[in-house]
Amino acid sequence: MRNGPSRILQCVSRILATVVLCLGICTGSNASAATFMIPLIPNFPLVDCNSNGVEDTDDITNGTSADCNSNGIPDECDINSGFSLDCNGNSVPDTCDIDAGTAKDCNGNLIPDTCEIIAGGSDCNNNNIIDSCEVLLLGADDCNGNLVPDECDIDCDSNGVIDDCEITADPTKDCDIDGALDLCQYSSEYGGVDALDCDDNLVLDSCQITANAALDCDTDGILDSCETDTDSDGTIDDCDPDDDNDGVADGDDSDQLNNLLCRDVDTDG
Repeated sequence: MRNGPSRILQCVSRILATVVLCLGICTGSNASAATFMIPLIPNFPLVDCNSNGVEDTDDITNGTSADCNSNGIPDECDINSGFSLDCNGNSVPDTCDIDAGTAKDCNGNLIPDTCEIIAGGSDCNNNNIIDSCEVLLLGADDCNGNLVPDECDIDCDSNGVIDDCEITADPTKDCDIDGALDLCQYSSEYGGVDALDCDDNLVLDSCQITANAALDCDTDGILDSCETDTDSDGTIDDCDPDDDNDGVADGDDSDQLNNLLCRDVDTDG
C-alpha cells in the first residue's frame, strides 16, 4: 500500500488528539494541529489540626490520636475547637465517656452526672446521683412529686413524713396555709415560738383571730384571753375604758388599776 505507514501514523495521531481533547484543554483549532494541557489532580494541603506534622487521618490510623466518635477528627481537636465537650477534663469527649460507660448519664442529657452535679445539679444527699434519677430510676421515696428524695425534704416534727405530704393529707395542720406545720411554728420543742399559741390550745393564735376577729379587740395580733384584764370583766385593759371597774374612767382616775383609789383628778364628777 502506497505511503501505508505514513497514513497509519496520521490516523493514530488524530485518534490520540481526539482522546486528549476530551480529557485535556485544547489550544488549537483542529485535532491535527492542536496542543494540549492535561490537568493534574489538585495538591490540597494536608489537614493537621494538632500541628504535630502528621496528617489527621494518619494520626488516627496510626493510633497517635484517638477518634472515639469516628468523625475523622482527633479527639483533642474535637475538644479544643468546642465541637465536643469534655466537662471533666479527661481529654475524652463527654459523649464517648458516656458511651463507654466510664461516666454515668442517668437522665440522658449527654452530660456526665458528675459534671451536672458540680455545675449545680441537685444531689441533696451527696451520693453522686442526681436527685431526679434517684427518684425516677432508683425508686427513692418522693411523696410530693418534686423529684427530690423525701429524705432531703423538710420533716420539722421528725415523724418520718415530710411536712408537704402531712399537710396535703390533713390541711388543718397548716391553718394559715403557709406551707409549714402549725406544730413547728408554735412549739419550741420543734423549733417554734410558744407565744404563737398563747392559750395552749394547739391552734395558732393568728388562725383563731382570722376566724374570729372579736378575739383580738385591740388588733395587736394577741388573743385577748392572753392579755391583761385587771378587773376580770372580760374586756382587756387596752379595750376597757375603766380598767379597775371603780366607776371612774381611766383618763380621770388617779389610779386606774386600783379600784380602792378612785379620786376624780379633774373634779368633773
